[in-house]
Amino acid sequence: MAVIAIMVWASTPVLAGNGPGIGFKIGAQTIESPTTLEKTTRTRYELELASQLFLDDHLDLALTVGGSSLGTHKDEYVDVIDDVLIEEYYSDELSLIDVRLAARLYPFGDSRPIRPYVGAGVGYFWFLDSWEDEYYETIEDPMSPGSFITFADSDEDTETLADGFFPFLLGGMTVPIGDDFEFLFEMQFDFEKEDNGFDLGGPIYMFGARFRF
Repeated sequence: MAVIAIMVWASTPVLAGNGPGIGFKIGAQTIESPTTLEKTTRTRYELELASQLFLDDHLDLALTVGGSSLGTHKDEYVDVIDDVLIEEYYSDELSLIDVRLAARLYPFGDSRPIRPYVGAGVGYFWFLDSWEDEYYETIEDPMSPGSFITFADSDEDTETLADGFFPFLLGGMTVPIGDDFEFLFEMQFDFEKEDNGFDLGGPIYMFGARFRF
């Protein structure tokens, strides 16, 4: 009976929304680590704005903003030189952010409860380094032996280490739930996502949900 029920559900057209939508996705992307030059897999988040479906519900456009943290690196230096205590603490956080525009083709329109799709698009990425440096010098107060004075300085900034356009392909499926809501499973692959010696392309696997108005 369960098999029959699944077959009936799979053969029954599902009425789902075809208006513009907003979606959120979470997944993983595998890239070449910019610090070790080895493959690394990082959690990725995406926020998507989708156009309404057109061409008889066979095509839509998607504008997506997404990114990943590539890790935080810390270093410190402590030494005493000529009776001066020198301390320096440095940290930086690497992140990868991109904006992408894709066209998606749904070969079967909305005639099936599971809607496969394929697509392609172009994006622009930023590889960012947000760093912070703290520097301290501690000396004995010449006017008050046994007392110490600390001079402090700090600086922080965010630098773009690499950026540029890149093409990508994607494929996936959506599973409508009711009239306006759908789950989605998606795979993307970024090509030529390179700049300044960094290669940040590779596969992306995402799961999420979308609400269509």
